[in-house]
Amino acid sequence: MKYISILCALSSTQYSLGFSPLGTSRRSINLAAVEGRGGTTDSYETSDASSKGLVSSLTGIVNLFMGESKANKHNNDPLPPAPETPQALMKAIQEDYTVKNYLWTGDIHLPAFEPDCTFTDPTLSFTGTQKFVSNVKNLVPIVDFLTEQASKREDGTGPKSELLDISLNEDDGYVQTRWNMVGDLSRLPWKPAIDVIGRTKFWYNKIKNDDNGNAQDGYRVYFYDEEWELEAGTALLQLITPKGSIPNSNIEERK
Repeated sequence: MKYISILCALSSTQYSLGFSPLGTSRRSINLAAVEGRGGTTDSYETSDASSKGLVSSLTGIVNLFMGESKANKHNNDPLPPAPETPQALMKAIQEDYTVKNYLWTGDIHLPAFEPDCTFTDPTLSFTGTQKFVSNVKNLVPIVDFLTEQASKREDGTGPKSELLDISLNEDDGYVQTRWNMVGDLSRLPWKPAIDVIGRTKFWYNKIKNDDNGNAQDGYRVYFYDEEWELEAGTALLQLITPKGSIPNSNIEERK
């Protein structure tokens, strides 16, 4: 998600991006800002309206220029089996960071998510994995160009999704991660970098049937709730300032 929202603002240096914030259904989850050590995180409910408006407006322009993703042509394809246990779900989420570098690639393990999963971060809220995939696919060429990611993948010096911590709360039904999204935007003349620490809760449900109605026990995420350890507007300022000008967290004590 942070991939979409910060990088949609990033792509406004050439294009812009746009999903409408949906806002409200939270399935009775408390979305109060998580208490930070020495500060608080910024969520969709607490972030400023101007940051939300900017990112939302930019998203549609990129989609307008880039067109509909081919992913939307496969909306009716059944998903592979969901992770069978909460521990397997946590492992799939962990590998999205450590193997797939998903904060930069947008490559998530789709069988771990409900098709109507709600995604939020401090600047965006929308519903549906197909919408997530479609918008990510439109951004990948822009991001690869600005970060020179294609030329850096083999030596491991490109943008990174650093997983700082991951935990499972089976009583409440979520996996929580703390992460650091880091990468140089080396093609821009002022040499900015994205370096933001955030936290994500992956709220999950147990499912009893697969997409064809066949009996299948498994677990899928129905709500992706991302918060940043910076105010949204401050995080976006990293795009227009030289590398190192903006700290990656407002939390005093870091892991």
